[in-house]
Amino acid sequence: MSRTLRSRLFSVSNPREVWLVTVAHAVNEFYSVALPPILPLLVDDFAISYGEAGALLTVFYVTYSVFQLPAGALADRVGQRWILAVGMVVLSGGILLAAGAGDYRTLVAAEVLAGIGGSTYHPAGMSIISDLEGATTEGKAMGIHGLGGVVGTALAPALVGGLAALFDWRLALTVGAGVGLVYGLIFLALFRDVPGPAVEADGGPEPDAEPDRGPAGHGSASGNRGASTRTFASVPLERWVAVLFLANLAISTELGAVRTFVTSYLVEHAGTSTGLANGVFFAMLVGAGIASLGAGTLADTMDRRTLGVAAMVASALALAGTALVPAVPVALVAWFFLTGVVMWAALPAMNAITSAYSERGFSGSLFGVMLTAGSLGGAAGPLLFGVAAERFGMGTAFPMVAVVSAAGAAVFLAMRRGVGTPGA
Repeated sequence: MSRTLRSRLFSVSNPREVWLVTVAHAVNEFYSVALPPILPLLVDDFAISYGEAGALLTVFYVTYSVFQLPAGALADRVGQRWILAVGMVVLSGGILLAAGAGDYRTLVAAEVLAGIGGSTYHPAGMSIISDLEGATTEGKAMGIHGLGGVVGTALAPALVGGLAALFDWRLALTVGAGVGLVYGLIFLALFRDVPGPAVEADGGPEPDAEPDRGPAGHGSASGNRGASTRTFASVPLERWVAVLFLANLAISTELGAVRTFVTSYLVEHAGTSTGLANGVFFAMLVGAGIASLGAGTLADTMDRRTLGVAAMVASALALAGTALVPAVPVALVAWFFLTGVVMWAALPAMNAITSAYSERGFSGSLFGVMLTAGSLGGAAGPLLFGVAAERFGMGTAFPMVAVVSAAGAAVFLAMRRGVGTPGA
């Protein structure tokens, strides 16, 4: 990789902090999809349906969703560092409980505990990046952050799926749980709390200056809005909040459904082995990683609304076309790689837009609200997909998710043109 290309993709104002948070994101997302690679094994071992298997992920994301709002408010008040690290340890404990589960009820309890721990990450981690990076680097930083999530997601089928195939799924989850426990301690030792709102990393305003990071005047919400326009945890109650909420909901519903059931879809519908299915899943996530970096860089140089619309339309087409892909390994790998590229391209644009609206005074709370939408979508996606697969067949479920992608494109169109784009 040339120095110029490396600079375009990775050059941010606070690289040490961004990369520490990015690795934490990888750990968080690893646990979020620790169960999907072994769902066929859980279905057999616990004699449950795919609907019940999908409900495990729904339980995780509902709990995740419920606790994100208080986690975001807490991050604004007591510090993001401790909230993030303690949550990582609790999340690891939930995965460890799942590893020793003797029945379905214990699996449900494990997902509840994991959801509580996982709920702390995004409001704390993403608000750290938003607070540290300025308008010209926040898209790139969010792309790097997204890459961490993709890597963590990719490691789940590789590590959990691989160890489960070689040894046992319980051992796979136990080994995975150790990763979070260790990194939680590493993060506490190496990361320093984000300082108060002094000078912006890119040379922005002093504390008393009127903030101008938001698009079309919205970024100065705390300076221009009275207390009567505030809702929970000081997030302004305005139209742009609802639009961002719905966009996050659509993206997360789509991603939650696809990444939960891609292994099951390939095993049950395409007739592949579990090993090959997890290999295709990995290829999809390689595409997602490429999209995260590339789209993150684009989000700093082009209209983010346009980028989001294009990604969601392409996702709808890719998901609708899944039913036409022949059950040939090369074709499956190629198609799901491209699907990963287009599906994950919307995330850096969405996160950069949210960052443009946020301020240090309520950044944790704003990301808590937005990521509550993400958790709700993550909860709804697996459940809806599981029910659709049981009622209409596994082969029709992916094309049905394309409807969600199309709705997401419509929500992006409802945003202001030029929203959050530097210089807009």
